[in-house]
Amino acid sequence: MKIFEQKSSKRASSFSFRSEVFANPGLSLLGLFVAIPMLWVAFYSTAYSLGVIGLFSKGWTLQHWNAALADNSLIGAVSLSLAVATCVTLVAASISLVTVLVNPQFRRNPLFFAMLCLGMGTPSAVTALTVYQMLSGGGLLARICFHFGWIQSPNEFPQLVNDTWSIGIIVSLVIGSMPLLLLYFLQLWTMIKADRLCELAESLGASRWQARTKVALPMLLQRGKSMLLLVFLLNLGSYETPLLLGRQSPQMFSVLTQRRSGIYDLMKRPEAYVLATTYFVITMTTLVIYLRWKRRHV
Repeated sequence: MKIFEQKSSKRASSFSFRSEVFANPGLSLLGLFVAIPMLWVAFYSTAYSLGVIGLFSKGWTLQHWNAALADNSLIGAVSLSLAVATCVTLVAASISLVTVLVNPQFRRNPLFFAMLCLGMGTPSAVTALTVYQMLSGGGLLARICFHFGWIQSPNEFPQLVNDTWSIGIIVSLVIGSMPLLLLYFLQLWTMIKADRLCELAESLGASRWQARTKVALPMLLQRGKSMLLLVFLLNLGSYETPLLLGRQSPQMFSVLTQRRSGIYDLMKRPEAYVLATTYFVITMTTLVIYLRWKRRHV
């Protein structure tokens, strides 16, 4: 009986979702102008990577996938992109949440909001160039160290850009992601009325920091999961920053895909579609897992 009720509830929810889609013109336009082009791009890149279509196509083959796996370019791009995006999301979210918890009154400061908006409006290429001028061997930080006698030449300064650990990329992407997360969490603090909840917790005997970490922080994380996922996906597909601050090998998805598609050897072009297909599969899998998890915990 319970199984029948579960199946009937699932059918009812799916039917209501379909009726809502057809009844709402906004959702229909979203599917027409967003979902259909995405599916077409996914189909085209998959077919190109499998040799079904494209230049010098000889029919269905896994040759291009094997070539991408043989030289470790695909595995390197996947590993580096996931690691950088995860690290940037965690660091930016941690700094933003700590800032909000320490002083949530920042949301009432017009100058602070203006600085955040200015940071959001700064192009990523400008941020990457600024980081390069600050952290490179001949940058500002290295010159300060040389002035105090801590180093004698640029070669003695730690390599923080175009480095093995992608420190320059992470710093630049964190600087670009923090204004968005700060604005979001500050507005979310007001939306959930965290001040009143913290005051209530303090009246029951909790300290100010305990009230903010035990009451406000879980609510901010619960409501902010979608934004954190969005920031992760945005950093996963970033292009300008890893292009300017990254190494030649390994490279992130977007940089390696662009270079494989623009290379003079046209036989290498299908490998760019291998990377594009892999990126699409990773993003869609992440979204599907998140939506299913969210539906189960609502």
